[in-house]
Amino acid sequence: MRYDAVVVGSGTGGYPGAIYLAQKGLKVAVVEEHLIGGECTNYGCVPSKAFYQVAEAIRSIEKLGGEASVKWENLVEWVSQVVRESREGIKGLFESHGIDVIEGRAILKTQREIVISAGEEKRRIEAGKILLALGTDPSPIPGVSFDGEGIISNREALYMREKPSEVLVIGGGVIGVELANILSSFKVGVTVVELMDHILPTMDRDVAQALKTHLSSRGVKIYEKTTVKSITKTGGKYLAELSNGLKLEVDKVLIATGRKPRTREAGLVENNIALDQKGFIKINERQETSIPGIYASGDVVGGPLLAHKAILESISAARWMSGEEGFHIDYSATPSTIFTGLEIASIGYTEKELTSRGVKYVKVRIPAYYLSAVKIKGGKQSFIKVLLDERQEKILGVHIVAPNASEVISAYIPLYLGKIGFGDISRIPYPHLTVSESLRDFAEYLLGNPVHLLKK
Repeated sequence: MRYDAVVVGSGTGGYPGAIYLAQKGLKVAVVEEHLIGGECTNYGCVPSKAFYQVAEAIRSIEKLGGEASVKWENLVEWVSQVVRESREGIKGLFESHGIDVIEGRAILKTQREIVISAGEEKRRIEAGKILLALGTDPSPIPGVSFDGEGIISNREALYMREKPSEVLVIGGGVIGVELANILSSFKVGVTVVELMDHILPTMDRDVAQALKTHLSSRGVKIYEKTTVKSITKTGGKYLAELSNGLKLEVDKVLIATGRKPRTREAGLVENNIALDQKGFIKINERQETSIPGIYASGDVVGGPLLAHKAILESISAARWMSGEEGFHIDYSATPSTIFTGLEIASIGYTEKELTSRGVKYVKVRIPAYYLSAVKIKGGKQSFIKVLLDERQEKILGVHIVAPNASEVISAYIPLYLGKIGFGDISRIPYPHLTVSESLRDFAEYLLGNPVHLLKK
């Protein structure tokens, strides 16, 4: 069987491009080894945010001294149903566009031929062009391997059939802190161990400290500059010894220390597709690999491992594949979002990055707890930090630590991109009561005539 285009992987780095190509009249096949929708739909964005919604509802009730609980098995079943519906939605899109879905593991036999293995069965298909959206897998730590039962990744953490009593989270990055926040909301004892100086090591310390304070108030124990020396299974539990001398007995050990690209044993090296030192696929400005006609998108090409970045890369690659001109993705303007009650969202550069690059900047930081919307949602550690150039004309970075930051950051993107100025923003009637109206207040502050803030 020959196709005009074959997309390997049906996650956010794959399915948007497949649909775009089919809309252009190409004969398209999607090869998926596991579940339609990939990591985001099945193990990441969708199930974690479903859990998060319930966790936030519980937190809201507890703020008033109330008590709330849910049956764990009912929660997991509801989350699973949400995931199934999302997965079926993608399947429906494939069917509506006449896209063939082939189940199995894809291996490049040649630069235009793919062998697909499904159990003992193998089949070969030819492709005019190929889009590799292979994604990533959770990465274990040295000396500790996943066992799928007690030593788990995010994939198992969101489908545990029984609620654990105590969980050790190794890694204080985005996945680690999000799961720590969720689990603690359901009265699970959580300990987070982070190797670096502070959790969220890629972000500025003030951002990380605000979240640390929030998580600690939820009962999460956080140990920074700490490693795990050993983990041993004792009966049905796990005994972990930390470098600070602490010994913990937990039901689950959740490893959240990073991701590794799924590029091994896929026939890439054999077909001269260049990889970087970490195994991610190298691409040019057209999303094309070192082999003409073979493109790549999503987590497998590295950069920020974000679903919204993968979607745009997938569509851009598809445009190039269909003979159109794709578009450049400004990765600095790709928002990073962390869903932890006291949410974090940012675009542009951190203070760390600007300092390391020798770029001089001006920092303007305002507390966000003056906003009634923040008071209602809860978040005394909330703040908004904007980094500007020395002339205070160009935005170099925006960092929001507040409830609903994941939504609010979208309002700041045009400002970061230079599409709108402070004067225009000061005259826009952003909805009240919302956290997004902070943008108008911020503009007024910088212009020297703040209404709700005291000018320092």
